[in-house]
Amino acid sequence: MKKTVVAAVIGSVVASASAMAAEVYKSDDLSVSVYGNLRARYETTDNGYMGADSTFTGEGTELGLNMTYFMDNNMYINGDVLSELNIIPESGDGTDDDEFLKFGSVAIGGDFGEFRMGRMSAVQDTLAGQYDITWEYGGTANIKSDETATDRLTNGIQYKIDINDFTVMAQYHTGTESDGLDIDQAFALGAAWNSDFGLGLSGTFTQSERTEKSIYNDDKDTSWTLNATYEWQALSLAAMYSDYDFAGDEQTGIGAMARYDFPMGFGVYGVYDYVDYDTLNNKLDQYTIGADYWLTSQVVSYMEYADMSFDKQDSLNELKDDSAFTIGMRLYF
Repeated sequence: MKKTVVAAVIGSVVASASAMAAEVYKSDDLSVSVYGNLRARYETTDNGYMGADSTFTGEGTELGLNMTYFMDNNMYINGDVLSELNIIPESGDGTDDDEFLKFGSVAIGGDFGEFRMGRMSAVQDTLAGQYDITWEYGGTANIKSDETATDRLTNGIQYKIDINDFTVMAQYHTGTESDGLDIDQAFALGAAWNSDFGLGLSGTFTQSERTEKSIYNDDKDTSWTLNATYEWQALSLAAMYSDYDFAGDEQTGIGAMARYDFPMGFGVYGVYDYVDYDTLNNKLDQYTIGADYWLTSQVVSYMEYADMSFDKQDSLNELKDDSAFTIGMRLYF
């Protein structure tokens, strides 16, 4: 899984990178920041399903602009735009992974919470899947996509509020088109709680309605996720359970991880993903192991190996066994 939010890493030095941004202008009323990351890695796979084979890529490189205007009574107006540049496409031939607008939204917030509208992360993408601490390959059990309003929203309206250790989110999506699948509307709810003794819990629910029925004669996509994290000194643990009904195509996922951070910015981790494709009568097991090292507070190098296998391989649905290895570096600013 191609990671774009470094804060997804629980209880490690990685979390600090999410707050990095270069403030290019500051006054009493206005703050303007530029942020993003540069990526470079080499990847090789056995069968080409988990990624490209024997290629050097800068796929996933991002550049963002954030502007906040401060008003009276602790109120503010915020605008945020993030573009994915893909300066070296994953195929290496410049014909795919084109530049696109990843996020673009405006918000008004204050003591009452925040209302945001535009292209943004879905509730599930924001609150679920904390077990996926991998840089490239994990997160298979956290099944999400734009087509089911669980990854990104093209035309979303969101309310979010933080109260002490709790975060509550609600979203409404007015629909999008992707790969020929039209969403009429969607809504989502989510809540997260973080304790002061290392335990974190969260859950999400998403339901979207298609404009046409699927081959299973259903037009609703429903997703549930439950997540738990625990941090104790240098050890981090996390687990996730997910349940999906994609217009009659039922799937269940389980994910778990363990990570240990040594002094001087070096960490090792392992992630397990399991998916039960109930409707297709198939199952997936995936193991990912890796290590990373922060050269500075903004530069990380990593290497990662993953292996996935299915009970039954199906070329029509691209459910194919594969293994992959990557070594790369990222610079955050």
